[in-house]
Amino acid sequence: MTIHTLMAFAGIVFLLAIIPGPNALLILYTSLAQGKRLAFVNILGVGFGFLIHAFVSAQGLSLLLSQSAMAFNVFKWIGVGYLLWLGVSNIKNGLKLSLLTLEPNQRTVAPSLFSSFAKGLMTNLLNPKIVLFYLSIFPQFVSPAHILEQSMILGFVQALVVASWFLVVILFATKLKVLLTTPKVAKWLNYVSGGLFVSFGVSLASTRL
Repeated sequence: MTIHTLMAFAGIVFLLAIIPGPNALLILYTSLAQGKRLAFVNILGVGFGFLIHAFVSAQGLSLLLSQSAMAFNVFKWIGVGYLLWLGVSNIKNGLKLSLLTLEPNQRTVAPSLFSSFAKGLMTNLLNPKIVLFYLSIFPQFVSPAHILEQSMILGFVQALVVASWFLVVILFATKLKVLLTTPKVAKWLNYVSGGLFVSFGVSLASTRL
């Protein structure tokens, strides 16, 4: 696994992180409504969820890819299709946005640290898009001979990249809330990221085992 591979993976992960989804909205909501401390705990839960995804997917991929090299090509094309789907979906989402309506001064009863950790963990683990991401994208970045080790490295990289972005979201919660929920900005964010996902998919189609 080269530094170029890690950077390419980190780039894809970052694009996924900046698009508002269940994890991002949980962090933003917690930061604004319950405080930054609990939002930090949310991030720990989300990050741990990535490591669990990486471990579980590696176990399945190890068994599958050890049986047939053809499996790599199958997953490669699933990954290509997934990236193209993400690209098209983001472009379509740019046309119809659901805006976050939470007010910055809206406060609720703060849950426990464990509850905040569990909420971040389960929001991550129960997101089918993340499951699909691990099953379809990971085979493009790992060697069949070192699936578990490299999968855990990628899982750690994803947790680090996503956590870094979420820390920015927390530190600038009010301003980012306005930015991410402004129709014009959110629309172009979806358009640009959608185009980049499509280009990643086209590039991925040329990879070889």
